[in-house]
Amino acid sequence: MGVTMDGLGAALLERLDGHELLSVVAIAVLIAGVLVVPNGIWRITGVWVTMVHELGHALAGAVRGRTGMRIRVNTDHSGLTTSTGRSDSVAWTSFWGYPAPPLVGALMVCAAAAAWTTGSQVWTTAAVGIVLGVSAAALLFMRGLIAVGSTLAGIAGAAALLLWAPEPVTVLVLLAAGLFEWAGGVRALANLTRLHLRRRARDSDASVLGRLTPFPSVIWIGVFWVIALAPVALLVWATR
Repeated sequence: MGVTMDGLGAALLERLDGHELLSVVAIAVLIAGVLVVPNGIWRITGVWVTMVHELGHALAGAVRGRTGMRIRVNTDHSGLTTSTGRSDSVAWTSFWGYPAPPLVGALMVCAAAAAWTTGSQVWTTAAVGIVLGVSAAALLFMRGLIAVGSTLAGIAGAAALLLWAPEPVTVLVLLAAGLFEWAGGVRALANLTRLHLRRRARDSDASVLGRLTPFPSVIWIGVFWVIALAPVALLVWATR
């Protein structure tokens, strides 16, 4: 029998009554906050958000038949994904960069919450297995020391979780990593918005979409924000 969204919400509130999940969430939020908020730490950790951003482009391109994927990530959190394919797939590929980190983060949080509320390790095992598989495949496209090194670190971390970590640790790490990717994606989107307000983002994804479609860049930034904040609205609805 499947677990419905209402069932997950009820189970979540039941666990909160015992303060168990509240403690885990508090620790995960603290970890994610430390990784995203301080500028000094963010200069290092933000690379993983950029990598997910670029992988969003690459996966979207692959769906549309683009080939020859190459991903580079720089220390200033800029990145570049190159590929070859039909010109009518460029807008689609350009769109999926900024939505990728918040959506990936939300899915990781959902996997951790589902494992906690149902008591089943299937959710965490599947989530970590997918991260490991995608990271291993992504290694084929990475170019440059930062991209390759960060991907190898992600592979090592996912493998360690899958092979040795007890379930509570895996839930905590998934929750913290998911919150980190979501919050990091929101921070990157806020930076994009700020650059557009200052008219200093002529080559951003939103600007590219503005040139390739009938809609201006401000519309695309708004769409990015809706997608990034949608998981919060879903969480509020599920636990109401």
